[in-house]
Amino acid sequence: MTRTLTALAALAAACLATAAEAQQRRPQGPALLVRAGNLFDSEAGRMVGPRDLLIRGDQVVEVGQGLAVPEGATVVDLSRCSVLPGLIDGHTHILMEQAQGQPLGQVAAIDAGIEGDALRALSGARRGRDYLDAGFTTIRDLGNSGRFLDLQLSRGFAEGRVPGPRLYGSGPGLAPAGGQMEPMPHDPHHLVGAEYRIVTGVDDARAAVREAIAAGAWVIKVYPEATPQRTRLSVAELEAIVDEARRHDVPVAAHATSDAAIREAVLAGVTSIEHGYEVSDDTLRLMAQKGVYLVPTDPSLEMAQEFSAGWTPRPPVEEIEGMLSAPRDRFSRAHRLGVPIAMGSDLYMPYGPGRGQGSRATLSAYVESGMTPGEALQTATWNAGRMLGDDRLGVLRPRSFADLIAVPLDPTQGLDALKDVRFVMKGGRVEKPDLERVCGG
Repeated sequence: MTRTLTALAALAAACLATAAEAQQRRPQGPALLVRAGNLFDSEAGRMVGPRDLLIRGDQVVEVGQGLAVPEGATVVDLSRCSVLPGLIDGHTHILMEQAQGQPLGQVAAIDAGIEGDALRALSGARRGRDYLDAGFTTIRDLGNSGRFLDLQLSRGFAEGRVPGPRLYGSGPGLAPAGGQMEPMPHDPHHLVGAEYRIVTGVDDARAAVREAIAAGAWVIKVYPEATPQRTRLSVAELEAIVDEARRHDVPVAAHATSDAAIREAVLAGVTSIEHGYEVSDDTLRLMAQKGVYLVPTDPSLEMAQEFSAGWTPRPPVEEIEGMLSAPRDRFSRAHRLGVPIAMGSDLYMPYGPGRGQGSRATLSAYVESGMTPGEALQTATWNAGRMLGDDRLGVLRPRSFADLIAVPLDPTQGLDALKDVRFVMKGGRVEKPDLERVCGG
């Protein structure tokens, strides 16, 4: 009898839990009906014309044409706009800023020692507002953020304490001895340990993954090589990191610039290769075969000109174009060979137009390297959402996040349209209303 009662109690508890989960998944809150003049289908990479989006809480619940306005719903008229899913930057450093020519060790000393956590977080919060204003409602932040300051900032954004994008953070990157610092014979302030999680063997590699996940990491950042350091993780350590992350269903982003390190990371099963500057066609074919994303953190001509403005003498445009030829060649080879590409800016230097505009300009670099505007937009929507492993991101369809932006012109005809983001919504909340002048108003 006792066994029967125990079984019945367990069944009742399971039913209650299932009902609670279903209630939690069911969109809550007042309805919004967005009238989009021209909607970007991120999976197809094209505009599909006028569509209505019914939103409840933080989710899209229906997409169609001529949807009826539910009782009590608010109508958001974007009928003269092109509407896209909120954009995603897959490689940011929101808590770091490095002046040109400044060694990384000095950056860490300034960020960790002089600014301290509080001021550093305030700087990150300001940059978060900048991403939102430019239409980037999600970022994947990959280290150089102290001891999990990125995850604390992510919580602040999520709870609405300060405005900012969805932040999928990694915490300190898992690295070989020395981290990504220049060789430092003396480290009295423990700068390496303040910015990186140094891995010292296979068992420690697994422990490091669990530490990051326990702290709230959504992605594991790993350094198969840690340029400018000469140290490298062993293949066994890298495989252990990927295996442990996979056990927890967490993606792995690998900082790898040389062909040998890229290939080892791909064979270990990482989700994405960050940068991938010196990569052979054979390794690119392997990435395509295994579905490993390339995140090309390449500047556009516009960005390169901005960065070179303070150089003496300032190089002519032809010289800057020459500097960009190698990354453009790598990009076009990857695209031609079928490697999935997700957008990432890696912007951590001062940039006059702001971090968000730097992310937008990175998309222009992809077009300069051979993509169509529609394909480039996919790297910051559909592809980036799949790389992050969350099918609610980078798309507007039932059960997706209600993350969307509006611009006056058709961005598939030219990415300059993204320079004028008039409206931003994140999770059903209007973050940037400019309704007086939305798309010609």
